[in-house]
Amino acid sequence: MKKTVLVALLVCATSVCAWKKEAHFISMPVIEGLGLYTSIRCLQDTRSTSTQIPSITTIALLAGDAGLGIFTVFGPQENAQTLRTIHRYIGFGVTAAALWMTIAAANDRDVNNLTRNVSYGYTAVTTVPIIIFSF
Repeated sequence: MKKTVLVALLVCATSVCAWKKEAHFISMPVIEGLGLYTSIRCLQDTRSTSTQIPSITTIALLAGDAGLGIFTVFGPQENAQTLRTIHRYIGFGVTAAALWMTIAAANDRDVNNLTRNVSYGYTAVTTVPIIIFSF
């Protein structure tokens, strides 16, 4: 595991132009995993539609954004710039949905403290792509 992290850091450090793409590929599974975990836990814990709706919205936006991002990278490149722009806008939507879900979870007594705390962290890490990757 330590060797994998070291190799990933070396690849990011030695890359001149593509470091953002590599960092994006490394960080997104963590961010997506936190989003899915938080959304599913909120759905399991709550009976309130005011918490269920942002959780479902977050899952839907995460799925759409991940699919579009993968298609943008590995699909035909003639429309890549347009798809990348749409991917960025959906990324803003993911961050907004994360904030909405966190506020709903914070005000929902059915959501346990661990899920609430993970949702705070998830909302914080969704802003990383916006800041670092110029989203």
